[in-house]
Amino acid sequence: MKVSPGTTAANLVAQAAHLPDGAMFLGAFGDLGVVLAFGPADGSASDRDVLTAVVAALAPQDFAGGRERQLG
Repeated sequence: MKVSPGTTAANLVAQAAHLPDGAMFLGAFGDLGVVLAFGPADGSASDRDVLTAVVAALAPQDFAGGRERQLG
């Protein structure tokens, strides 16, 4: 799940509804654009799997240069 400034509670609920049954919270990554990582409860997701999913969820504006352009 990705959470950015301006994300509404309704949007968070809609994102959470798309999580598979049994998904377990693994961690939060980022500062302005935060990615909440969920994975299988059996622990079968490797650190590499989680990192790959987090990076795939990011957009250019989530990086420092993008934030400066976005905020500037």
